[in-house]
Order: sequence, then structure tokens, then C-alpha cells
Amino acid sequence: MDGENRIILNVGGFRFETYRTTLKKIPATRLSRLTEALANYDPVLNEYFFDRHPGVFAQILNYYRTGKLHYPTNVCGPLFEEELGFWGLDYNQVEPCCWMTYTVHRDTEATLTILDKLDIETEKKTPEEVARRFGFEDEFLAGKLTRWQKFKPAAWSFFEEPYSSSAAKVFGGSIVTIVLRLRNSIPFQLFKALSVYLLHFANSQH
Repeated sequence: MDGENRIILNVGGFRFETYRTTLKKIPATRLSRLTEALANYDPVLNEYFFDRHPGVFAQILNYYRTGKLHYPTNVCGPLFEEELGFWGLDYNQVEPCCWMTYTVHRDTEATLTILDKLDIETEKKTPEEVARRFGFEDEFLAGKLTRWQKFKPAAWSFFEEPYSSSAAKVFGGSIVTIVLRLRNSIPFQLFKALSVYLLHFANSQH
């Protein structure tokens, strides 16, 4: 009887073993509706194959076993959401202890989306205009820029214009998200100092 109740799931090449009754604990999901008539069932190996992320699935299977859904910290938020959607689960079921980590990923993604939009709407300066801004237009026209003169505009853009490059977007978005998340748990003076960056970040969007 126990053998009939056991089931093998091959997810991304990793084999997981559990009970059919365990998978019935969360109805109306992909795992709760498994039958041997499905195309991904292998009667020779007596297992179901899913070409999905095995690391995320380990947490999903644990959810069926314990009733608690934890967020794996080694994957990004969008991938986790995609996997949950495939298995028929809702991200709102994530445990409170993991919610902060999970939502930071989602908030950062939203921030980067805004920065991508700003990148499209913002007119890019030509190399000559950049050189003029930093006072070495003559050296630029003569083709005699020093390494520092080449590096300075890039470094300035990284910190002062969060939409200037992919790396700057990630840096700016991460700073904004982290500071907003920690505003109630860090000393006021530190929050005030970090808010200076946030203020400039907001102004640079206009």
C-alpha cells in the first residue's frame, strides 16, 4: 500500500520522492492532478519528468510537506514567480520570514523598469559634449585624453546619473530599495545622509 502511494518526480534531472497524499494537500495545483495518463509520465522509470528549476522545486515540495513556502535566496524574484506560476501556486503564500527578501527583489525590478523608461526618454550627450562639460574639450578634439580624463565622466555618470548605464541602474535601484526598506530600523542621522542620495536620485529623473 505504501509503495502504491509513493511517487517519483524528476525535476531538471534531480529526482524527488514523496507521497501522492502529500501532493493532494494543496488542491487545484499541477502536482495535485498527476495521473499516469500524462505525457510526461515514464512507465519504464515510473516517474514524472518536469524540465523546471530543481532548486526552486525543492522549496515547493517542502511547501506541500510542511504547509510553509520559503523563498530560495539563490534565485531572483522573477524566476521564483515564474516557477510558482508553473506549479499553480501564488507568491502571496510566501512565509513572512522570507517576504522581505522576496519583495526587495520585486521592488528593485520595478525601480529598474522606471530607470529603463528614463533611459529611453533622456537624450544622450555626445562624447564631445561630455568633454566640454568636464573642461577638456581641446584634449578630446586633439585625441590626447589621459586615462583619468577618460575615466572621470564614466565615474561621474555612474554615481550622479542612475539611468546612464545598466550598472548605474542596478546601483541606484538597489540603494533606493535598501534605504526605503531600512528607514524604520537605522539611526536617523544615517537615514538623513542616505536621503541626500535619494533626493538627488529623484531630481535626476526630471
